[in-house]
Amino acid sequence: MNKEIMKTAIAEQLVKIGITPILDGTADIAVDVELVDAKWATGHKKIEYHNLAYFDEENQALNYWESSLDTGAGFSFGLSSETSTQSGTTLMRKVISIQYGPDGKAYEYSFDLGQITRIFKQTAKENNWKFKTVLKKEKAMFPGSHQ
Repeated sequence: MNKEIMKTAIAEQLVKIGITPILDGTADIAVDVELVDAKWATGHKKIEYHNLAYFDEENQALNYWESSLDTGAGFSFGLSSETSTQSGTTLMRKVISIQYGPDGKAYEYSFDLGQITRIFKQTAKENNWKFKTVLKKEKAMFPGSHQ
């Protein structure tokens, strides 16, 4: 299967879940999103997610790298639920949270990072390509474009 067709299929699925992919950077597909940026009088919570995907046509393999970064500080009240499972080297993470700042304002967020990975993995599988999670970001970038 042509990598351009797979890129288009992945991009369309990402848009359906509210993520705008980058198709003209240092990789075939990149995601660079801020999933949560909540601030209240006594604290804050921020979650960023990044990935890169490179279609290695010679080996018919989709090289995939991802990273998430959570930062936060302060005081809040609320309910949080987070589950993480690992399939090989791929982290599947679901987060649901409702937090209340001391001002009484509610901050609610819910997302499934595993859904993003599944889109890439399933598209590769459906097109008889290998899906490889890589630990080095450079292995999911165009050769020669390493920063």
